[in-house]
Amino acid sequence: MSEWFELKEAEFNTALTTRDVNKMRDLFNTVPTVDLAEFADNVKDPSTLTFIFKVVKSELTADFFTELNDETQEKLLRVFSDDQLVELINKSYTDDIVDVLEDMPANLVNRALKFIPKEKRESVNKLLNFKEDTASSIMTTEYFELNGETTVEDAMKQIREKGKQAETIYTVFLRDEKRNLTGTVDLDDLIFADPKQTLNQIKNKEFIYTKVGTDQEEVARIFKKYDLNALAVVNNEHKLVGVITVDDIMDVMEKESSEDIARLNKVADMETPYLETKISKLVIKCVPWIIILMILQLFSTMILSSFQVVIAQVAVLSVFTPLLMDAGGNSGGQTTTIIVRSLALGEFDKKDIKKVIWKEFRVAVCIAGIVAIFAFGWIMFEIAVGIVKFEKVGTYHDWTWTGKTLISLLVASTLFVTMIVSRMVGCLLPFGAKLIKQDPAVLCGPITTTIVDIVTLLTYFLLWQYAFSPILERIATL
Repeated sequence: MSEWFELKEAEFNTALTTRDVNKMRDLFNTVPTVDLAEFADNVKDPSTLTFIFKVVKSELTADFFTELNDETQEKLLRVFSDDQLVELINKSYTDDIVDVLEDMPANLVNRALKFIPKEKRESVNKLLNFKEDTASSIMTTEYFELNGETTVEDAMKQIREKGKQAETIYTVFLRDEKRNLTGTVDLDDLIFADPKQTLNQIKNKEFIYTKVGTDQEEVARIFKKYDLNALAVVNNEHKLVGVITVDDIMDVMEKESSEDIARLNKVADMETPYLETKISKLVIKCVPWIIILMILQLFSTMILSSFQVVIAQVAVLSVFTPLLMDAGGNSGGQTTTIIVRSLALGEFDKKDIKKVIWKEFRVAVCIAGIVAIFAFGWIMFEIAVGIVKFEKVGTYHDWTWTGKTLISLLVASTLFVTMIVSRMVGCLLPFGAKLIKQDPAVLCGPITTTIVDIVTLLTYFLLWQYAFSPILERIATL
């Protein structure tokens, strides 16, 4: 944490404690709202924050309120007077109001809805009923729209008069008399255009829009691909119903990244910061995946049980089992992460599966070859310096260097097969998850680990039983 941040937090707490109006106003004029909200979230008694809403301009406190965490927002809503609540709602954008209300208890939602102006209440109700995690759930209804036949001169006049009521004026959305979306005009094109031209004459010839039901991850990809500041949202009849701004998409990208990281690490996503999450909730989020993975390891247990006699006869084989399973799992996990990330960013889709498989196969062979060669040399080194010891138990009592070399070659051969299989499984599973409409980040991690463990153990013991053990027996009879 920077010294500046700590200094400003101390000034904030002092101004709050001493009710220093001038200092608090100065902080709101000089410190980013998101930092002020972080200071406020650390205040032990959120009710004291009502002082801020009494002395600071409502235009500033509206943004400040939306940056607070859910718990602080809820506590403030409980202590706000009716006048404070009305002021907050009137100065907040519709999508920000919806974001706050979505996670609030029913009694607070009903109280807030009571004070929302009639013209805004319809939009709030509509957004609250839209499907979660879609374009409609993150759009705002405060945008600047004009008829395409409006002149540039009239458009600039209207923007100056009403622009502050819109969440963005950098993109003006054009519609016809039936509210059909007809195009967009960027603010810079508007500024430099001939005042007598119509907006239809200077509009973007190719404009991007999305449907209300589009998944928010896809919306994020559209923003990234076309470098947008705002995106129109239309219904099935192509009528303009809202817009999504870049700040909303930044929140989505952060949320989706957090979810994917959590899922790839086999834990449920955290809706609240770690320190604010109850111990019981953390336990509930982690335990199910641990139990599921234990059940999935049933097949590995069956294989080890089937080869108990082999392990008893050649005890040294068990020494390398953890190495083989970890290496395979790590390799498959690398591939899964790369493919899931690329799918999430839209770098390729289902039609590119053949190209991806062929490329990943070549990568797998190269990596497997390098790892197998290194493993052979490294195990020989471990044997030479005594890290790996060949005790005189089981079938083989006198291990010669030929036998030790064969064991090293067995491990290297198993790794070669395992690396190729693990990377191919890690490559194919995300595509399979997409085909059955499941989240690859959730599905692929555990399944990849399980499949690779099974293949590794089978390869290891079958190679020993049907290839290396016969060779060793022939050498012993010579």
